Amino acid sequence: MENYKNRRRNYYIKKEFQRNFILKFCILVLIGSAISGVIIYGMSKTTVTTSFENLRLVIRSTADYILPAVFLSSIIVIVIIGIATVFITLFTSHRIAGPLYRIEKDVREIASGNLRQEFNLRNKDELKPIAEALNMTVHFLKDEITAVKKIIAELEVAAESPGSDAPQKIREKIKALKQEIEKLKT
Repeated sequence: MENYKNRRRNYYIKKEFQRNFILKFCILVLIGSAISGVIIYGMSKTTVTTSFENLRLVIRSTADYILPAVFLSSIIVIVIIGIATVFITLFTSHRIAGPLYRIEKDVREIASGNLRQEFNLRNKDELKPIAEALNMTVHFLKDEITAVKKIIAELEVAAESPGSDAPQKIREKIKALKQEIEKLKT
């Protein structure tokens, strides 16, 4: 039941990327059909075909005879394969664009200073290894920042202890460093 809740229902996540992806494949299908038609027409140009039309024997080049059939079959193939291509590339691009969108959103959250953010992708997503590597990077940063916070706390205690001869400027720098490091949520 929980997997159903997490399913994406919006198939256009990164619209420009998906539109260009689909358009390129449709153009590829169109070019393939045109090349196929030209090859068939060219190969049959040197042969002749006889047929009866209105009780007359007609002799024409095979290319001229089959041109309407090649043209019609090419249009039908373009439409059928074009529709199939749109659906296949839509779902394929969705499997790419969805994780990219999610990673982009999570990176922006981390860029705002929230190191509690985790990169969570579905197990089947192609970009899962990248998300795991980013999670390792964030965990490393959190550990380093925690260590720096500990050192700052120790410096603060040392600077504030009675009898300390730490100059006021060091205290101010420690305070500024602490304020900067506190901006990050660990």
